[in-house]
Amino acid sequence: MKKPNKTRRRRTGLYLVILMVLLFVITMGFQGMSLSADCEKLSAEQAELEARKKELEEERDEIRDKAEYMKTDAYIEDLAREKFGLAYDDEIIFKAADSD
Repeated sequence: MKKPNKTRRRRTGLYLVILMVLLFVITMGFQGMSLSADCEKLSAEQAELEARKKELEEERDEIRDKAEYMKTDAYIEDLAREKFGLAYDDEIIFKAADSD
């Protein structure tokens, strides 16, 4: 009579182990899907940040170019013409008539 009881305990133990393994596999599957979604999100963010970095590098280059231009005589001449209306002696300045 004791043999059927031992077999039943072994089966119950085996079923519990199988259940635990299944739960573990299912949990790992969900974690894998979650990590995959996070990875895709981070890849998109990385691409966006790389594009922003490129924009900022271009802006930096433009600022450097403008800073170099501002050190030249041509910049000073352009500024004097624009702000103060200055011209060389041999230049003729034409102004548009006001439409008032």
